[in-house]
Amino acid sequence: MKKLLLSILTLMAVLPLQAIEPGSAFPKMKQVKTTVFISCGGATESPEAQHSCRIFQGIINRDSAEVFLSTGDKEMDWWKYIDVDWKRPPKGVITSGENRGLRTMFKSYADRLDKLVVCNFADNDYTFNMAVLMACAENALPVSEKMKDALVSEFGWDKEIVDIRNRWSTISQAYNWALEEIMPKLNKQLVVSAGLRDDWRNGGWRIYDYAVASRSFTFWVDDKTTTGKNIIKKILRTPGYPKNAVVLGYGMHGDDLNDTTNPEGFGYVVGDFFPNASYYSSFPTENFENWQPEGKAVDVKPGKIYVALYWSDGDNIMFNHNLEHIIWSQKERGQVPVSMTIAPALCEIAPFILRYYHETATPNDELIGGPSGAQYIQEPFYKPADYESWCEMNGEYLQMGGLRSTNSSLRFPVQPFYNNGFVKSNVTGTIAWSSGAYYDAYDWCGMPVVCGGGVCGDTNGIYNYLKNIPVNDKRPLFTGVYMVQAGLSGEGYAGINKIVQKLNEDFPGRFEFLRASDLLASVGKYFADRRTPFKDLSIPGVIEAEDFDNGGQGAGFYDFASRNEGEAYRNGEGDCVGIGEGASGYHVGWSSKGEWLNYTVDIDAAAAYEVTLHYATSPGQSKSVTMMLDDEVLSTINLPATSGNDSYADVTALVNLPAGIHSLRMMLNDAGIDLDYYKFERSDEVVPEISPEKLYKIVALHSGKSLSLKDDNTVSGTRVVQRDFTGDDTQLWHLDVAGAYCYGLRNRASGMNIVLRGASMIGQFDFDCTNNLGKWNLRYMGDDEYVITQNESTRSLAIAGASLDDEAELTVIDDAAMQRFAIVPVETSSGIGLIDGRELTGVYFDNAASLLHIPAGAITGDDMEFRLYDLAGAQMLTCRPCVDNGNNEFVISLSHLGKGIYVWELSGQGAGKCGKIAKTY
Repeated sequence: MKKLLLSILTLMAVLPLQAIEPGSAFPKMKQVKTTVFISCGGATESPEAQHSCRIFQGIINRDSAEVFLSTGDKEMDWWKYIDVDWKRPPKGVITSGENRGLRTMFKSYADRLDKLVVCNFADNDYTFNMAVLMACAENALPVSEKMKDALVSEFGWDKEIVDIRNRWSTISQAYNWALEEIMPKLNKQLVVSAGLRDDWRNGGWRIYDYAVASRSFTFWVDDKTTTGKNIIKKILRTPGYPKNAVVLGYGMHGDDLNDTTNPEGFGYVVGDFFPNASYYSSFPTENFENWQPEGKAVDVKPGKIYVALYWSDGDNIMFNHNLEHIIWSQKERGQVPVSMTIAPALCEIAPFILRYYHETATPNDELIGGPSGAQYIQEPFYKPADYESWCEMNGEYLQMGGLRSTNSSLRFPVQPFYNNGFVKSNVTGTIAWSSGAYYDAYDWCGMPVVCGGGVCGDTNGIYNYLKNIPVNDKRPLFTGVYMVQAGLSGEGYAGINKIVQKLNEDFPGRFEFLRASDLLASVGKYFADRRTPFKDLSIPGVIEAEDFDNGGQGAGFYDFASRNEGEAYRNGEGDCVGIGEGASGYHVGWSSKGEWLNYTVDIDAAAAYEVTLHYATSPGQSKSVTMMLDDEVLSTINLPATSGNDSYADVTALVNLPAGIHSLRMMLNDAGIDLDYYKFERSDEVVPEISPEKLYKIVALHSGKSLSLKDDNTVSGTRVVQRDFTGDDTQLWHLDVAGAYCYGLRNRASGMNIVLRGASMIGQFDFDCTNNLGKWNLRYMGDDEYVITQNESTRSLAIAGASLDDEAELTVIDDAAMQRFAIVPVETSSGIGLIDGRELTGVYFDNAASLLHIPAGAITGDDMEFRLYDLAGAQMLTCRPCVDNGNNEFVISLSHLGKGIYVWELSGQGAGKCGKIAKTY
């Protein structure tokens, strides 16, 4: 993971120098030799004062992480564990009266403050968050009027006092002010969701110190309302945040905050009650790779059930700090295999906590990622291009945390695109959330996936779930058991030990309990050993649908049935794919959505192939299948409805295939599909590769005109029309991967997508990855011609009435009357055009650190601006850089960017300099 220099990521403002250390996802504070210990809380500290103490701690620790703030609870356990040198506050401890902690801090550290901000302390009040944001930017302390009067009376105050209780009429006005006035002064590394939830008087949340110390934008809005969602979108769409950035804290509606943050490419780390992060984060980041052994496979047997017990909520760093520590400290731990979910984010934000769990684990303990690994996300809410990047980041964090496996939010049984991405996390496997398909498992491109199984809040739940799993004498069964910390922590390991003993006594030999990675390794070995070709299958040639591989459920196929409903052709042990007579001999039928078939194929040569699917469907709506090769999606193929399951038709697609032995998978996206065969024939066509890194023009072949926005704006609903191509940004399109071989068509000028609304209205809207309205299949027809079809339908894009006129609007029509388009890369939009003789000498790009060094004397003036472009001309970064006075240079971090060639431009006072860099890390 690259390091991020915080000062240069600030947009449109130059921040004062501060002691935030380089980090990755989580800002790091500067460590001190001797810690100042301050106690805050108890009956003498008002809820308002406790919140102000946490914020005050953040202001102090921003310069150097010197203050540890204790309200008792688990903080003292970790204080004893770290065992550091410490001292009392410089001007002593106040031991009498109200609000002793706040008064102690004010007595010693009032000089760190520039302003007192009087705000409302009330349920969900937004003026409190405005005051927190002022604390992030201006060293301003939020106080109630009573607290302000008491502090001024006791200690005096000759600096500014601001009352913001009635400054704004609406929450939207307040956040618009904050985005304009405060956001430019903040660090663009993470965002915090925290506020005065209706239980704040019971001690309140503790993440405020970190929000303030790290200068992170902190919001608290109702994410279920349109107003709240729009505020969050404005915050997260502010330029400068890196890919896969974190929203830290908790939402007003809990985990549902994912619904709004994930589509913006932000993951979620729950940490509302996590204290002292501004202090904990000063400990050096640690890498725990290989601290745990690899999963050890056992030989599994039919008739047995293999179980991984694992604790919930490990993604929540507050649980890692509090309840999880209580559970882990129970002396009965280690008698049976149990896995504990934990957040790899601890590597940066509190590395000694993760070290403690690693060092005190027994051979029966294992630490695994808890949903979904580095961050808790809901995969289907992610834009797919963001999701693939997220998976790579997730793998890096899991590896750094020493976590070989993870619990995930992948839905059972399959989500092809999201499973494919998760493979890139390089885990032993994942225990996936289930939606009814309990005690099950499958192999996905070499990644074992086990059903999460029962969600249990007590030991009786564990017993009842496991005893009710029906034994299968023909094959082993695999399951996880998700143990809810909040419900099971009381019974804890003593209760788990007793219930495992009872299960083994009541059902001798039925269960074997394993650590999660051992279970997943066993599943992987079981499927790898069993899967063999049913027949020798070659491409080019005809592959009969019923000749899928041996290996049974989870290896050769995945099927929801318990037997071969057609009772033909394959009725051996474990065969439950429905095969019937008919079509050209036999066919696969009785299908359900989510089932798949695997084939081991020998491809003669790397080339383009035309594949013909001979199929039938139930009458009515069209259906689709997804064809995969290894872990890559080749094509999602729309199947127009036939008149019935005995009425067969052909559909063709062109695909690029590599030579050699490969795994072909046919995934059924709908029920009611019968498959007869797949015929592969060599084609002379060169199937173009669509790249999300390029810009394209989309040309209606009947008219020769290009798709364009009707108006250059970001207004939802703006129509798409055809015009002669001029190269204007409204005519340039990004083709973003949007799932199982479908794409989002995103306009360069507006950043919005072509989306269908109603029966046939096409306009630009925000992309919503949870439905198919903005997802399009690019069906290559040969001769550089495409049909652009809405995902999982037969409706295709077309110019209304096949008009030849400028301004004719884009619509959708039935596939039978499909129009064709050319999709042409637009090379002239390349940022290389910026380099026009203004190249600057003396520039150095440190590839290993991802830092660009530019001599400060190159450009002068207050209006300096740095811009970075990819070779497609897309702007990747804009900022006003800070000068490193020690070296008299600008230092710009590019750690959030992937490998590639980039063009930069630095301008000021009407002059500019440019250059090109190659990023190889």
